[in-house]
Amino acid sequence: MNKRVYLVAGGTGGHLFPALSVMKDLDNYDIDFITDKRTEKYLIERKIKYKIITTSKLSFNILFLFNLIKIFFGVVQSILILIRKRPNLVVGFGGYTCIPTIIASRILMIKVLVHEQNAVMGRTNRFLSKIVDYVAITFPNTALAPSNSKYTGIPVRKKIMLKRIKSNKKRIFIVGGSQGANIFSQVIPQAFSFFNNQLKKKIKVIQQSRPEDIDKLCENFKNLGLDYEVKDFYKNIYNQYHNADLIITRCGASTLAEIELFKKKSILFPLPSAMNNHQYFNAKEFKKNNDCLIVDEKDLDVKILSRDIEKLLFINKKYLNMYNEKTKNHKSLSNYIKKILDKCS
Repeated sequence: MNKRVYLVAGGTGGHLFPALSVMKDLDNYDIDFITDKRTEKYLIERKIKYKIITTSKLSFNILFLFNLIKIFFGVVQSILILIRKRPNLVVGFGGYTCIPTIIASRILMIKVLVHEQNAVMGRTNRFLSKIVDYVAITFPNTALAPSNSKYTGIPVRKKIMLKRIKSNKKRIFIVGGSQGANIFSQVIPQAFSFFNNQLKKKIKVIQQSRPEDIDKLCENFKNLGLDYEVKDFYKNIYNQYHNADLIITRCGASTLAEIELFKKKSILFPLPSAMNNHQYFNAKEFKKNNDCLIVDEKDLDVKILSRDIEKLLFINKKYLNMYNEKTKNHKSLSNYIKKILDKCS
C-alpha cells in the first residue's frame, strides 16, 4: 500500500503554494490536504481533495481564551480526520493553521515535519518545532531555527514550456503576493510619471492589484500614456515571470524562489509589518545570489525608484550581482520527505 501523507497549509499563498509543489513531487503517494477557509478557493480551483479545520492564532491578549477554544476544536477535528486514514507523515507549512493538526498528530504518535519558508522562523513554527520530529528550512542560516534543522530550500512549481511573447517593449511585472500590495498601487504610477514620453513608449506594465485599486490604477496608467494590463490575480503567473524584463514585488519566500527560478532582475519591497521583519531578511538572503535592489518603503524616494527602474531595464551591462547556480546545490524538501517516508513503517 502507498505511504500516506497529510499536507497542512493555510492562511496565504505563501504557505499553500510550496505545499502544492510538494504534492506534485509526491505523485506516487496518497496525499491529502488540511487547510482553512482562507485558502480553500485555491484547492477548489485545482480539484484537490481537502479537509477544513477550525484554528486561531496563539495570541496572548483579551481573546486568548476564545482562541484557545477554537484551537481545541481544531485539534478534535484533526484527530477525527487523521484517525480515518492514519497517515505515515504530516507535513506543516507554517502559519497558525498547522497548530491543531500537528498537536493532534503528536497525540496520535504520527511523525511530523514542519517547513519554515522565511529567513526568520515564525512564532508558530518556533512553538511547533519543540514537539515535531523534523524541521526543514528554506535558507541555510534561518534565524531562530533549531540547530538540527534540515536545509532543503523551498519547493517551487516546476517550469513548463512557456511561450515567449514577441514584443519590442520592456515588460515590467508588479506583483504583491496572492493579495496584491497597496503601496504598489500608490507609488508605481508616481515612479512612471518621471519617465519621458520616449521611455514610456518602450515599456509595458503588468500589475497584480487589489480589486479595489484596479480602476484607479488603470486610470493613472491611461493618463500617463502607458501600455498596461492590471488584474487582481494571475493564474498563469509563470508566463508573467518568463516574459518579464523586471519584476517589482514583496518578499515572500515562495515569490523570491520563483523569481530565482527564472533568473529575473527585481526590485524588492519587504513588508514592514511582517513578523520579525522576516521579509527584509528574506530579501537580504536572496540578494546574495540574485540581481536585485531592496527598497525601504518607509524611506522611499519615488524619483530615485524611477531612476532605478530605468537603469535595471535599459543599462546593458549587469547593474548588480549575477545569479549564482550554487544556490541550487541542495536537497529538495520533496526528496527529504521521501527519505523520511522510506523509514516509516
